[in-house]
Amino acid sequence: MAPSTRAQNALLAALAAVAVGASGFAVWSVNRPHPSLSSAEANSPSMASGTEDATATATATAEPTEPVADTTASPTSDPAQTAAPDDDVAAATQAPEDDGATVEEWVAAWQEEANLLVVGDGYSNLTTQWVQQWATLVAQERPVQIRHWGEGEDRTFTAPIVLSEGEGPALRVWSASRGGTTIAQAADRLDRFDRVSADPAAILISLGMDSEEEDIASAMDELLDGLHDVPVLVAIAPEGLYEPGVADDLLTWAQDNEERVAVVDLRETGLVEPTAEEWALAFQEAISDARR
Repeated sequence: MAPSTRAQNALLAALAAVAVGASGFAVWSVNRPHPSLSSAEANSPSMASGTEDATATATATAEPTEPVADTTASPTSDPAQTAAPDDDVAAATQAPEDDGATVEEWVAAWQEEANLLVVGDGYSNLTTQWVQQWATLVAQERPVQIRHWGEGEDRTFTAPIVLSEGEGPALRVWSASRGGTTIAQAADRLDRFDRVSADPAAILISLGMDSEEEDIASAMDELLDGLHDVPVLVAIAPEGLYEPGVADDLLTWAQDNEERVAVVDLRETGLVEPTAEEWALAFQEAISDARR
């Protein structure tokens, strides 16, 4: 017998209720976290944001990061940079050695307007002798005058002799030369020479004619101690003009004092007992060669 209408309606209502319950259970199951997840993971934002957000987060955390440079590490020393300088470089940077007094320095000292003091003996005390003859050669290039020592009174210089005039730096030669003087006697008169002459820019020593019995080294030491602190040149006369041994002693002393004095040894010219003009010319050539 077929169910009644009321029975059919009750059955349909029951089936509808079952269908609604099943749908609610399905929705609840979708939002329910997996049992393997902890409660903290289940409540995290990534789980609430859905599958796409979780995938993006996983990808971002999986990307490798750039290594950070260790700035605290000590740099490795480069042996090429810390090595000692090459010997050639070190030698090039060292200060040049002082070669002592030179003829070039002596000449340079009186190239501008200057006073030149000559301390000499009987080979240079007269107007006809070698010092004035040499001054005459210099006078061809610039204004020069010379004064000689007044040997009569032995107190002052004579009036100047003008050797040349014109343009250029003037040179004034003070020839403190005395006939018969020894080196020691010349040293004793230095104060007298100084009082009546001008401050020299350079000094020329031409002594030895009367020094055969002197202790030349000791006498030259005394002379040098009394000189101005300016370039000094010792001129050794040509062969045949000094007693034996005097020229050698003068040269040895000059070499022993090379830091303070320069020397021109005119024995090297080959001249023997020359005239005053020959002596003057040989001296001029010697100092000119030293400047080249």
